[in-house]
Amino acid sequence: MIKSMSGHGRADAASEALRITVEVRSVNHRFCRVSLRLPSELIAFEDVARRQVQACVQRGKVDVTASIAGAGGQSVRLDHDAAAAWVSELRQLADRNGLEGNPTLGDVLQLPGVLAGAGTVPVDDGTGKLLGAGLADALKAFDEMRRGEGADMAKDLSGRTALMRARIEEVAAVADSLPGRVRDQLRERIADLLGDAGVEVSEDRIVQEAAHYADRADVTEEIVRLRSHLDKVDELLESDEAVGRTLEFVTQEIHRELNTIGSKSKDLEVADAIVVLKAELERLREQVQNIE
Repeated sequence: MIKSMSGHGRADAASEALRITVEVRSVNHRFCRVSLRLPSELIAFEDVARRQVQACVQRGKVDVTASIAGAGGQSVRLDHDAAAAWVSELRQLADRNGLEGNPTLGDVLQLPGVLAGAGTVPVDDGTGKLLGAGLADALKAFDEMRRGEGADMAKDLSGRTALMRARIEEVAAVADSLPGRVRDQLRERIADLLGDAGVEVSEDRIVQEAAHYADRADVTEEIVRLRSHLDKVDELLESDEAVGRTLEFVTQEIHRELNTIGSKSKDLEVADAIVVLKAELERLREQVQNIE
């Protein structure tokens, strides 16, 4: 089943010494973009964590945040004296060298000794495994939410393709009756124009003109392709792969076929049906933008 590109998941992983909390959020994005905000103790595992996320997500802007605390729940604390000393030194350095700007909070937090207790947190393979376990559980919850939203979207999209398919069959029925209707309309128009002039036009000539017009307005190929495209949409909605881009391409092809039918056929019923079909297609395209 398809997945939404937006989701959220949160999980904790704990050992005797540590507890790591991981949170994953995502929004729509054309490609897969992963942003990680990890405490300094976990920076060494950033590349591994990024690959772990990329193995789960194909498209979307994903933000991953993690926090670390001791086993007793005491979080690592900020050493205000060390931070103040660093800020003072940095400002003096700027003044002596004619530099502009002030250090930001993010800059200061990265400096040695600012996060008091950082040295008490063990940074080893066990810490990396703990982060991986927390991230895996957060990604699982995140994926479940995306699948749930995907199921809702698939239901909505299936309903829209059914409506579009019904309208297309109406267009097909009108197209099938076009030669006969054109022939009758030509016959009536000729009769009105000639009136009592006593001039006769052969039936063969009327049929020939009607066939010529019907051939130029024939939309059989477009209707066949539209049916195929809608079948493809329904097929993709059942896929477990990332099909968002493919669905975007298929909706573009549907729009192209609808435009062709609208330009070829001057029938009022067909024109009305095309307006409805384009409205449904636009709603479908908006939903497709949310699919991974």
